[in-house]
Amino acid sequence: MKSANKTVLITGPPGVGKTTLVHKICSALRDKGHILQGFYTEEVRGEGISQRIGFDVVTLSGKRGILSRENPGDQLRRPKVGKYSVFVQDFESLALPLLGTRDSQPEPELLVVDEVGKMELLSKRFESAMADLLKEKRALLVTIPEKSALDLVEQLRKSAGSNIYQVTRSNRNILAGEITEQITKSLL
Repeated sequence: MKSANKTVLITGPPGVGKTTLVHKICSALRDKGHILQGFYTEEVRGEGISQRIGFDVVTLSGKRGILSRENPGDQLRRPKVGKYSVFVQDFESLALPLLGTRDSQPEPELLVVDEVGKMELLSKRFESAMADLLKEKRALLVTIPEKSALDLVEQLRKSAGSNIYQVTRSNRNILAGEITEQITKSLL
């Protein structure tokens, strides 16, 4: 990456389409030959029911792990966010290697983090890795909660070079092109 700190933040209410927007942006950037690395969170629905039972963390290369579940089958004590038990170690084992330094080539031009929220921030190692990325001035595409008093979310919002996009039902389809264009220019 040749430009200064270029952090694209995507925010909006739950269920508005932030992760879908991230997918569209990543697809368009890959089509242009850019090298991406990172992860997104995906809802998990119960078998045969439409009710959400948790979230998985999925890498851009397709590896999947558990982020949270409503009623985990084991009896281990895990931190909770609302009704969800958070699998911090599972999250860390999948997400943290994607944020660290890479010995292999080629180095990713853009790191994708969907999302920096309460569940993810139960991992202090993740929080520290994200803070380090901000200091390194890496190109980042990050989703954040619309309303949050979390320290790291506020750091991201206030970071020099950050551009914040508010996703709504009316603009979510046109933002993909706009954000893709901005990221492409910042990677030149």
